[in-house]
Amino acid sequence: MAVDYGEKERAFIDGLKEATGRDLAEWMAAIAAQELAHRNDIIDWLRQQGFMFSKASWLERIHHNGGRPIYADAAKTSPRVRRPRRDAPTSAAAPTMRVPANDVAPPPAPAAPEPSRDDGLAALLAKAKAYRPLAQALIARIRTVRPDARFEPRDTFAVIADPGAFAALGIGTKELRLHLALGDHPTDDRLKKGAPGGGLGKTDALSHMVVLTDARQIDQRLMDLVRLAATRVNS
Repeated sequence: MAVDYGEKERAFIDGLKEATGRDLAEWMAAIAAQELAHRNDIIDWLRQQGFMFSKASWLERIHHNGGRPIYADAAKTSPRVRRPRRDAPTSAAAPTMRVPANDVAPPPAPAAPEPSRDDGLAALLAKAKAYRPLAQALIARIRTVRPDARFEPRDTFAVIADPGAFAALGIGTKELRLHLALGDHPTDDRLKKGAPGGGLGKTDALSHMVVLTDARQIDQRLMDLVRLAATRVNS
């Protein structure tokens, strides 16, 4: 029996609120808020929210379709198939693969060209492995307070400049480290003292450091520190 993707999509969308606490419109807004430019990054983020790959892929395709269901008009446009008479001779049909009903992914769509990306930064973020979504979320959030910030990849970290370097993001597989040029700003349990130079050179002192392992740490206070470091260096 052929899979009715329109019906599968309707069931998926109708069950979103009960299963996840958000309806389709709320998920579209949540995806947009991440400011992730690339389709694979959106899928990765959705999987971090608990979606299996097929459902994350389907939700990303709806987002890429302007928030509109992919198969909304399938029932209206599908041609009616005439069934053969029972006494009519039929040719042997090739065997078909049965798809599990509880995890049906939509058929692949023609690949759309992705916007150009900084391959060096993408390669650096890939080194973070499980912490790549966290690094991407941090970069997206920093760009909300410094829209013109540049992320210049090095071997194990990215220099953050706007226009002068005011921070660096250290990439690791067990944690991320955000180094900030905060001068004599006081330290505490979260904001640690950093190493002079911070990998940028003797004249660039990244005086403080925050260790990041959880998206909840990317809060307003951290963005205030990012803004303060950028203002100190570029004022």
